[in-house]
Amino acid sequence: MKKISYLMAMAIMVLGFTACSDDNDNTVQRPETNSDDQTAYTVKQVPVNRDGNNSGTVALRFYEDMPSVPYISVADFQNIVVPGTTVSVTKTGTALYQLKNAGGTLIVNTIDETCAFDDFMGFTNQMGLVQAGMENAYYDGLPYVRFNRQTLSGGSPAQTFDYSSYGINLRGDETMVYFPFATLADLYVDLYGHNAACNGEKVVYASKDDDGDSGIGGFDSDFLMENLMKDKERKTDMAAYNYAELCFTIDHFYGMPSGSDFEKSIQEKGLDKTLEADADGQTVKQLLLSTNIDDYADGMCMLYAYLYDGGHTHMWYGKPSTSFAEKYPSLYSYYNERVTIVRNRTSLQIYGMTIPLREAFFGDKSTYHKKGNTAICHFDNFAYNDIVAWNNYYQGKAPRPTLATSPKDPMVIFLDALEQAAADPEVKNFVLDLSINTGGSSDVVVAMTSLMYDQSFFRAYNVITGQKMEWYYDVDRNFDGKYDALDQDVHYDLNFCIITSPISFSCGNLYPSLCKDAGLLIAGQKSGGGSCAVGAHRTADGFYYQISAARARLSDANWQNINDGITPHVTIDYAKDMTTTYEGHDYTLYYYHSFWDLDYLSTIIGEYYK
Repeated sequence: MKKISYLMAMAIMVLGFTACSDDNDNTVQRPETNSDDQTAYTVKQVPVNRDGNNSGTVALRFYEDMPSVPYISVADFQNIVVPGTTVSVTKTGTALYQLKNAGGTLIVNTIDETCAFDDFMGFTNQMGLVQAGMENAYYDGLPYVRFNRQTLSGGSPAQTFDYSSYGINLRGDETMVYFPFATLADLYVDLYGHNAACNGEKVVYASKDDDGDSGIGGFDSDFLMENLMKDKERKTDMAAYNYAELCFTIDHFYGMPSGSDFEKSIQEKGLDKTLEADADGQTVKQLLLSTNIDDYADGMCMLYAYLYDGGHTHMWYGKPSTSFAEKYPSLYSYYNERVTIVRNRTSLQIYGMTIPLREAFFGDKSTYHKKGNTAICHFDNFAYNDIVAWNNYYQGKAPRPTLATSPKDPMVIFLDALEQAAADPEVKNFVLDLSINTGGSSDVVVAMTSLMYDQSFFRAYNVITGQKMEWYYDVDRNFDGKYDALDQDVHYDLNFCIITSPISFSCGNLYPSLCKDAGLLIAGQKSGGGSCAVGAHRTADGFYYQISAARARLSDANWQNINDGITPHVTIDYAKDMTTTYEGHDYTLYYYHSFWDLDYLSTIIGEYYK
């Protein structure tokens, strides 16, 4: 029988192990004596749900040493995530298997518990589902942008992952290799949001799973947090494996953007040893291993605080339990400091201060204003894309979206302002106000840079492979629904200025980085960072979480991580500040009036572009 893992043994010792009863009708099977794994298992056929549609069934294995943890063959998993594709498996020696799909080769050793990819990104590529023939790169699928190509330099696409120190067992027989379902799912998580989850009774796959209430949760309500929380007790073997897989994922797929207090320690010794380093961390570890669902939820809340990097990493929805503060006062204090206070300050600055003041300053809620030769567009997010309206337009089913039909869509807001400014012979300067922009879609970013300075690409560093990546895109620059030569005739002869603040995050940080590299004027205060793309994961027991993705840490023209924010060419001081008290904490908020002084902006733009 295969060894019991270290983490499993720990869970047996700490929590008390009780074997789960076999609740299906399948007979326990013991492999033939010449198999690599002599552990008995049961097989269960479960339904597969792809994007809300019945997609047949798949066989799961449940081994007697981990009876609650579903295993799946790599070939079956591949066919779920990219239907119609295959993985060939060749046993090349004792416990050695060679697996091949269209993207690469994988060598699995089920004794050493290793898997070695000759091209990790190629083997796990699902982006062909979004755009035919596309490489495993970054693209959100908005129809006015399409992926063109990527260039790679440095590093190596070949990657070996060692599961032995995590106690995660890979299994094999004479013809196939089996991974725990969540282990395979985490390997395949990409930047688009493709994701798969399994609760032992069903498999659900979502083409886009970037929110716990949509994607997988939207296609099957059993995977919504509120329903996952209803079963108050977790199986001991699942709790131990869940922790092991979570540690592996953070150690290998967290992008290390430089925002977390614990990042350096995780890089050096891994999440488990980082938690073991002090009493508070040990408490968090025990909560994460707990068989009580409420304790586990508190542990995930604290892991969120430990990994907090501005918003890309989000381990849990909600707050610690009402009794958490009393039981763990130092942990609760740290959670408040790292999460609650930061998020409240941002929300108060945006909704309690800036938006009301801006509306009062300009006298309306419009996103476009003009004075003399200078126009300003208040551009508060790169998200809220009305993709249905855009798809209908590009499919010839509806007119192009407008402010009247899609008032929150960022590209609609930008085009409306840009086209007004370009049509006004008096306007020479165009200001894009990103002072409360918290991010969104990179597709919107590259479409905007294409229109403003005729470039549509950005750079990212793959923390996993060490490769430097440049991703290039085509843009329908005249938005006529076609990619053709007429797109090259679109030019806007305006002086551009981008306003940033510490609120400007994620794409609100990437966009000014690209514009600064291109020589456009950046003014205001240093932007707030956020340098990684987002990886959407599911824990082994089905809960949604997201992390800064190691597959793409965004970089400037010098290949430097941009998480520290973009320093403006011209600093604009806040008009003044004020202190307000909310939920027992004092917050300093800033008046942005000077950011909207169009006379002053006209002066600094004229000086910069003279």
